[in-house]
Amino acid sequence: MNTFIILLRAVNVSGTNIIKMEILRKLLLVQGFQNVQTYI
Repeated sequence: MNTFIILLRAVNVSGTNIIKMEILRKLLLVQGFQNVQTYI
């Protein structure tokens, strides 16, 4: 099994470019990723 790490720059900083982690997690699951975890 491959492990992927996604690093997002300038997301959720000072109220601009806000992405809710639950939405991001669901988008990645739809794309076929498994055991998706987010951390801030």
